[in-house]
Amino acid sequence: MQLYSESADLAAAAGGGKRWRRVAEAVAAAPGLPAGPAFSIGDSLTYRHGTGAVLGTDDLVGRRRYQFVVAALDGDVLVEVAQKTALTATAPYSDLTDRQRFSGPATLVTVPRGGLLVVDIDEAARILPESEADAVLLHVTIED
Repeated sequence: MQLYSESADLAAAAGGGKRWRRVAEAVAAAPGLPAGPAFSIGDSLTYRHGTGAVLGTDDLVGRRRYQFVVAALDGDVLVEVAQKTALTATAPYSDLTDRQRFSGPATLVTVPRGGLLVVDIDEAARILPESEADAVLLHVTIED
């Protein structure tokens, strides 16, 4: 996982790739969108806006084709992250949804206001449902 204090840090680290420009575009658009529904930009990114009550899950979720990215818009967002190999799968991988659910110990990460967390493809993560901060949950293709 990589934690960035602001989107400019992510852009600098990523070298301005198309998918990361789309992340910045989605984060900028999110405050004007309703909480809950999913939106997309092209075929490389989907995103939802809301608080932990809207975006949070009970289980850690791992993906194979899309990276889990969290942007904190207003306040700190609490996210749990763990290596998939250290977890127990609670459901089989679904190729249709690109999700696999896991349980087990995870590291608590605080994404500060204005910050972004990029979860690696070999990790599972979840936004804590009790996190009250306004956030954007993005799923970004692993392909450039």
